[in-house]
Amino acid sequence: MRLSTGGLIDRGGTLRFRFDGRELTGHPGDTLASALLANGVRQAATSVRLGRPRGIFAAGSEEPNAVVQIERPFPEPMRPATTVELYDGLVASSLPGRGRLAAEPDPARYDAVHAHCDVLVVGAGPAGLAAARAAAVGGARVILADEQPRPGGSLLGTTERLPTAQGPVGGHEWAAAVAADLERLPDVTVLPRTTVFGYYDDNYLMAVERRTNHLGAAAPAHVARERIWRIRAGRVVLATGAHERPIAFAGNDLPGVMLAGAARTYAVRYGVLPGRRAVVFTTNDSAYEAAFDLADAGLEVAAIVDVRPYPGPLAEARRRGIEVLAGQAVEAARGAGEVSSVLAGGTVIEADLLLVSGG
Repeated sequence: MRLSTGGLIDRGGTLRFRFDGRELTGHPGDTLASALLANGVRQAATSVRLGRPRGIFAAGSEEPNAVVQIERPFPEPMRPATTVELYDGLVASSLPGRGRLAAEPDPARYDAVHAHCDVLVVGAGPAGLAAARAAAVGGARVILADEQPRPGGSLLGTTERLPTAQGPVGGHEWAAAVAADLERLPDVTVLPRTTVFGYYDDNYLMAVERRTNHLGAAAPAHVARERIWRIRAGRVVLATGAHERPIAFAGNDLPGVMLAGAARTYAVRYGVLPGRRAVVFTTNDSAYEAAFDLADAGLEVAAIVDVRPYPGPLAEARRRGIEVLAGQAVEAARGAGEVSSVLAGGTVIEADLLLVSGG
């Protein structure tokens, strides 16, 4: 399912990993989820009580289904596969609901630091990068924290181009350039792989930085695996973006049901198609852009099912030859273990992928 071109991965490098006993490969820049999809693996866990199959649903920390057990280099339970950076020698397994704690002592180091700044920016998407740059140019001491390994946020998963003085550039290129400018400034601290998890009185915030988890066995012994940041900030900018909402219908937990924006991210950022033939179910315009990018990448879009009677992008979809079922809804996803067809408006549509966007 890996596309022959495209994506922000390093195709010149090969990473070997094992999942549920299978020897698989991926590339630097992959997550465990994107590498599994590239290898055609769509089920990553089972439900807690009934053992129902669970597939990869999202592409970030909002992932509710694909929660895995890291076995090597050290056991870590309940990790979303979408947030595990792939590294050589990774060993992971799917979970039947719950994870297992390690039986041996943890050899890693953990540490903590205190920091002060004029402005803390949480999130390195387009809004966060712009805010951090504006504060830094104004002379402020700035900390920019983001949970991703590289800056850009939503820009990394779209084909959007941004205007600059030199002309339009790709969103990820703009993000990389702004981040590089920030790194060169003396009073700016950029923290990738860092999740701000607590916001307390008087602008006191706490964050956890993952420092070696993406390196696996190659991690230096003297570097802490995780670092806790205790930050006191003069001002705080929350630029954490938004998550796409799912939609409820029968069978919406089958592997092959995925957020439309997540499927777009897998194609654009990781060069992976999560299926071959898709139905898109939406309540808003954003799913159309996802459908168009996926169609351009080679995915067959069988239909767009839109609950609105008069969708805005209807003409563009039809120009591209994509059928739009306006004023209709998906009633069920069907399949034995994963999606094989979709029931929408009383019509059965064969598809191995159902992409949803509830706004």
